[in-house]
This record gives sequence, C-alpha cells and structure tokens, in this order.
Amino acid sequence: MIEQILKRWKSCSYDFRRTANPGDPFGYRFDEWLSYYRLKWAIASVLRPASILEIGVRCGYSAAAFLDAAPTASYLGIDVDEESYGGHKGALEWAGKITARFQASFLKANTQQMQRLPGGIYDLVHVDGQQDGDGSFHDLMIALPQARYILVDGYFWTNLNFLAMSSFLERFREAIEFYCVIPGYAGELLIKVSPEHLTGGRPPASQLSSPALRPAYGDDYYLLHCGGYEFFKRDKGKRLEDPRLVAVASLGGLKSGGRCLDLGCGRGELVYEFARRGFQVTAVDYSEPAIALAQRCFADEPELRKNVAFLCGDACTAPLQGPFDLAIASDLIEHLAAAELDVLYGKVARLLKPDGLFIVHTFPNLWSYRYEYPRRRRFAASVGAYLPPEPRSRYELLVHINEQSPRRMRAGLGRHFANVLIWFADPAAPLGSLGAARLSKSFARFAPDLFAIASHAPVPVEQVRRLLEMTPLEPLRPGEVSLVLTQAPARAAAGQCFDCSVLVGNESGAVLQSLPPNPMHIAYHWLDEEAGRALVFDGLRTRLWPPLCHGRSMCYVVPVRAPELPGRHRLRLTLVQEGVRWFDQPPTNLYADALVLIE
Repeated sequence: MIEQILKRWKSCSYDFRRTANPGDPFGYRFDEWLSYYRLKWAIASVLRPASILEIGVRCGYSAAAFLDAAPTASYLGIDVDEESYGGHKGALEWAGKITARFQASFLKANTQQMQRLPGGIYDLVHVDGQQDGDGSFHDLMIALPQARYILVDGYFWTNLNFLAMSSFLERFREAIEFYCVIPGYAGELLIKVSPEHLTGGRPPASQLSSPALRPAYGDDYYLLHCGGYEFFKRDKGKRLEDPRLVAVASLGGLKSGGRCLDLGCGRGELVYEFARRGFQVTAVDYSEPAIALAQRCFADEPELRKNVAFLCGDACTAPLQGPFDLAIASDLIEHLAAAELDVLYGKVARLLKPDGLFIVHTFPNLWSYRYEYPRRRRFAASVGAYLPPEPRSRYELLVHINEQSPRRMRAGLGRHFANVLIWFADPAAPLGSLGAARLSKSFARFAPDLFAIASHAPVPVEQVRRLLEMTPLEPLRPGEVSLVLTQAPARAAAGQCFDCSVLVGNESGAVLQSLPPNPMHIAYHWLDEEAGRALVFDGLRTRLWPPLCHGRSMCYVVPVRAPELPGRHRLRLTLVQEGVRWFDQPPTNLYADALVLIE
C-alpha cells in the first residue's frame, strides 16, 4: 500500500492552486505546498475512503484534494475558524465554496472541547498537526475509536509535535495495527487502527455502568494489560509477586481463617492465596474469561479447589449467602458507576460478620492524577522532555469509570460502615501514610494508590501497621525463631540452580515479612569446608511470603545457586534483615547446614 501511495504521489498531476484562496496570507508558499497536497491526494486515491472527517480545515485545501481523489466520499470538516495554530478567520467559507460539488459539510467547533467526534466510524480521519503537542495528542485520542485510518500531518513540524505524537503511538500501541511515516513537507503519519478497537466512541465515563464494560474483560485484558500478568503467566497464579496483590494479601493476615469473599476476583491469584491459607473462599466476577483463568489456578489441586466456590455474575446482584469474616475488593471499585458502588458497599455491609473486615484497594488515587501529574509535566517541560496531557493508559480510559479520591472513598464507605480506615500508599511500600507522623498534602497527592479497611467494629490500626512494614528487629533470643532445613540435594552441578525447603517457626512478638523499610529474607552462604572460608556470602534472597505471624510455622521453597568451584561445600541457610543483620551471627546463631557435593 505504501508503495502504491508513493507511486501515485510521484505521478500525480493534481494542483491545489487551481482552487486556492487568492486572499490566503500564505499564498507566497503555494509553490512549495504543491507536492504536499499531491501526497494527500495520493493517500486518498489509494485508501478510497467512503467517509472522511477532518480536524483543522482552514481553507479546505486538504478537503479538496481528498474529494478529488475520492469524489463519492462523504466529508465532514471541523474547524474553529479563528486566527490560531495556522488558521485563518473566514477560511471555512472558502472551504465550503471549493467543495460545493461534493458531499461536504462543515462544523465550526473546537475539537479540544470534545470527548468524541460527531457521527460514528469514519474510513479516514485527518488531523491537522499544526498546533501544540497537547492539542495533537487530544485529537488523536478522540479519533482513535472512530477511524479506520488516521492521517496526521506535521509529524515533523515541531519537536513538541513529534514528541506528542510519538507518545501517543507508544501509549496506544495495542490499538494500532500498523503505522508509517512519509517525510514529505512536514511529515505525514498514517495509522491503521486495529478493527477490534473501533468502538465508534462512547459516552463520558459518568454516563456508563459496569455492564457496558463487560466486553473489555477478555483474555487479552487479563493476560496482556491487567497489572501483574507477567507474574501470572510465569507462576500460574500460585505465587503472589505483584506488589498490590501482596499488600492486599498481607492485610488479609488480620484474619486467621473463616469465610472470605473475593469480589471481582479476576485471574484468581488472591483466591488461590486465601484458599491455601485455609479460608473458605467465594470468588465472584462477571467476566467468564476471568473465572476460567481463576479456576485454572487449581487445575492440579482438586483438594484445595474444594475450598472455593466460583460464581460468574455481577458483584452487585450476585446471590451471596453470608456471613463472611473477610471481604476483598481489589482493583474493582474504579470499574463501577457511583450508584453501583453504593449498592456494593451496602451489600458487603450486610454480608459481613459484626467483626468482619472489608479490604479495598484502588488505583489510581485520583488526586495523584489531578495534582501530581501536572507538576511532573511542568518539570518534564522544563528539562525539554514531554509527558502527554493524559496520564492514563488506553485500558484505564476504557474501563475506569469511577476513579476515587480519598475524600470520595471515605464518604462512600462511611455511608455503610461505622469504622473506616483509609490511607495513601505505593504498593511497594504499602504502609504509606499510616507510617507518617503528620499527613501532608504533598504526600496525599503523590501516592498512586488508595487502601481502605471498613468494618462495623473498630479497625485494629496498630495491627494493620505491623502487617505492612518490617522495622529493625532486636537480636532474637534462642528459641524465638526456628529454622529447619527439610530438603536439600546431596550433590549438584557447579553453577546449577536448585530448590531447598526450609521450615521457619515464629514465637517472637514480631511479624516476619519481606516489606520495607527493612525486609526479612531467607538467604544463604556457601562455605568451603577445607579452607574454612566463604565461597559465596550473599546468596539469592527468598521472600517470606506469606508473612510469618506469631505462633505460626511455614515451609518455604528456597532457590539456591551452586558455586562454580567443585568440591564438598557447606550450604548454610539463615535469615537476613536487610540493612540490619544476618541472623547466623552471634548472639542469635540461627542457621541450618547441609553438605553438598559440587560436581
């Protein structure tokens, strides 16, 4: 197709000057524009669009070129008809004059104030790139769901436009089948939109409800776009690695067992985690692909699967039988309209036991997008970089219809629960504002995620804090923590990776876990038996997951890499608190050894 366009461009005799406005103040540039408008003609000649929409009409030279090449096409041109961004007041009248013999109509309007283009899907949407980068980015965003092809001129017009359009291509790449750039006069960017992403535009998020979003939640969403998909593919949902899920599961440690309700269970990582802990789990999601993925987590564990009841249905209307000790809504509430969310909160309030807990996580913290992101854009601009005006990914724009601010979230939960604890955090450091001596406005704006716990009973705030951070421990007294090596190989190849099993028991007053600021890990040394020296001191780290609470024991699988030096060496497994101490040192002397022949 590109070769056809280039061939017709070179052989084209179309001359826009025959219909050019004699009063155009840029008339002195007409000769250098000749090749530019012939390229427009060639593109339309090859694409043969039946419908065309143009953003930025000016005197209608592009419109005339398109319609000369595709004379049966219907055309709608949108222009502010003002002296801005290369515009010319009164130019729209001339555009109407030179296209009068075609099916052409014009709308005096500003697309920067539109959330969707008028009409449905167009074969070709032409975006005039002669404006600031943000304007081009916005026009591309609203064109994407309504255009089979998007043609943008001015890709190389300014560095700002180039950065903005390139940011658009990166941000919305999954919706693009292909694109190409023809340098030409100012750079023509031609985008072919993937057919499955043509939606014809949609109403504003405030007018949507979750049933309208259901088609978006397919395998592609869960396996290519929904956060944590890489971990899910690798671990089949049996290990928690994504920080937001780890944080929610850590909070679940407030309950030692009972009945758990997972609303909007998605791929099922939390379902598997709480079933493994001994909970009886009811998992709800209205996406059939999500339920299928979640069930697949238990494919080879039929006994554990007996602890789970899956229900494919709307969380707001699904028939559920309480009471529950624990309810979870992780990354759900931003996908529900305000009225639906109020129904859900009321339903959970009725289903919980008097001392039951409702754990909620949502992204984004709306204040972060509303206040922090503009600050980051200003800083980027100050150093010559570019951040687009829209911080959200395509999928966020598609499925987030009710993003939450802390104030809105507190008010919604407070209508149904007597006790609500809300805090801001980064999932990688989930204690967030709970660990701050004084809450500052800058922290509230900066933190990307929101967490909440709601209950009819008082929320155990201090216990929450202990579950979300690992502070420096004093040296452990003998017997407070035990470590037993339950499985290790007798021999291994040099440099080989293998697994050991370690049983760790905790009788100390602390929760042992791998969270900031000083995470605990299982680690190891390799010691040379004959030379009495360390071959490897800093071995691979293994997270203590799930966290080890007081009075509990847990068996952990510990990956180990064998040293490169052959011989009989001592593998010493122990605990390390990062930035604090190794626990195989006095006075704790906590370790377990195995002799391994390295071959």
